[in-house]
Amino acid sequence: MIDATVIVAAWRAEKTLVRAIESALAQDGLTLEVIVADDASTDGTHAVAQEMAARHARVRVLRLDVNGGPSAARNAAISAARGRWIAVLDADDAMAPGRLARMVSLGESRGADAVYDDFQPVDAEGRPVGATHLKTLGLSAPVRWDLETFIAGCQAEPGRPGLGYLKPVLRREFLRDHGVTYDETLRNGEDFHLIAALLAAGGALWVMPEAGYLYRQAAGSISNRLDRDHACALARADAAFLRRKAPAMTARAEALMRRRIRRFADLATAEAVLQSLRAGHAGTALRALLRRPQATGRLLRQILEGLRRRMV
Repeated sequence: MIDATVIVAAWRAEKTLVRAIESALAQDGLTLEVIVADDASTDGTHAVAQEMAARHARVRVLRLDVNGGPSAARNAAISAARGRWIAVLDADDAMAPGRLARMVSLGESRGADAVYDDFQPVDAEGRPVGATHLKTLGLSAPVRWDLETFIAGCQAEPGRPGLGYLKPVLRREFLRDHGVTYDETLRNGEDFHLIAALLAAGGALWVMPEAGYLYRQAAGSISNRLDRDHACALARADAAFLRRKAPAMTARAEALMRRRIRRFADLATAEAVLQSLRAGHAGTALRALLRRPQATGRLLRQILEGLRRRMV
């Protein structure tokens, strides 16, 4: 029996993939396999993955014929997984020693269906950059988060850590029995929807205070900047989730989800206005703002934040 499968969705990751795989193979205290799902990369990613598989019997490689985004790649890897637990690892990130065993142990002892830990941002050399993602929450012991808590922590609010950016370890049996998969219409924010679906299906999510996931910060990363198209896609996915799951949600969870939808709609409008202004199309920017005047506050905050960054 394999304890855990580490799934690595990889797209054009030839420079970082080896480090990610090696960090997974270095996990001790449990049996594991690594599945790399190459999302139709156009560089040497597939060759690197194949070389690692030739060197390590615990590594398997899948290749998607068409680029489908991280959700499609992860779903393919989950379908092929044999471990009791599924650990999500991005191809440009890594895991600290002992992380996986600690998370699986907590999951087993608490009857969890998903386990989170904190993450430490690192630079390209793997050196810590700043505080851990959840530092401001002051977690000191494992805690269980319900759907309300999770959605409340995923409101795209400046200055607050987005809980949906955390990388989960998932009980494969629960995913299978409840049909929980990644939303393949999303190329950003897909982790939020997976965990929200798991919680809506009655799953238990536990969170560890330790930072065992090493998140590589990269300029231009989708996770670091949410553009208009991504914001619109998330608002649509949120609305679809609400239509499906509202009967099983508390009134507060439903209200929080509606608030999240509004925030992403505001963000999309603010981005559209800024893009038009940068292009010198003031009339187009004004029309976009008039269609959604409630986005004015978000627009002003983004302008002020941009000015603040230039002054630093």
